[in-house]
Amino acid sequence: MTASLQSAVAAPVKPAIGFLSIAAPAYNEEDGIATLLDGWLDHLRRCRQIERFEIVVCNDGSRDGTGALLDAKARETPEVRVIHLERNRGAAVALATAIGQTRGEWVLLIDSDGQFPIANLETLISAVAASNGLAAIGVRTVKRDAAFARFGSWASGAICNWLHGSSYRDFNSALKLVHGPLLRSLHLEARGLNYSTEITSKLLERDVRPIEAEIVHVRRARGRSSLKALRGAFDRLLFVAYIGLRQLLLRLRILERRQPCS
Repeated sequence: MTASLQSAVAAPVKPAIGFLSIAAPAYNEEDGIATLLDGWLDHLRRCRQIERFEIVVCNDGSRDGTGALLDAKARETPEVRVIHLERNRGAAVALATAIGQTRGEWVLLIDSDGQFPIANLETLISAVAASNGLAAIGVRTVKRDAAFARFGSWASGAICNWLHGSSYRDFNSALKLVHGPLLRSLHLEARGLNYSTEITSKLLERDVRPIEAEIVHVRRARGRSSLKALRGAFDRLLFVAYIGLRQLLLRLRILERRQPCS
């Protein structure tokens, strides 16, 4: 073996991400939050694509033991930080609160219901590393949601794609990896479960085109979704209409279009 080959074999692989933050909302996840966090921690500690990490969870005014379980995990694990909202304000506010407390070079947005396995992280990291991009969207090739929710996601995604002139297969996916300074600079306005749509839309407003990466989506194993079908569909309809109005105002230069952070 030549000296140069020996050197190449011996040289450690530099992680793609120096400091990763995970931002997640949590509401009434007492049945599974401790197991979920243990799984995240185990995977992140073994992940060779990151140097260090933190997990920031916002407890959205849970009425069960979610907050106490999160506090217990934070006391024993320095990588876990918890923010508590005094009352339930919706997933979007909880996620925005968690994002505001992140410090990482990159931020992984993920739900705390276990439907997005943490192993999807490597797929997203590889996507942004290969493209030198600022964001990646996890594409659910097989969605494990109920039929009504799948139809609503497809319909709103199709309209948002039309408004932005894009063609994303999963515009509303909640699993995203975004450059930290860019994500923290977005002014997020959504309430409820429309945050995933808003983040994709506002990235596109900044002329940031997220890379698509196919990921695994699983059925919710425990707990229950906070989505109330009819109210959620009505809220989604109104929010998509708002996105359409925003795009019109931006094109007419009534609203200012901000540039992406470097």
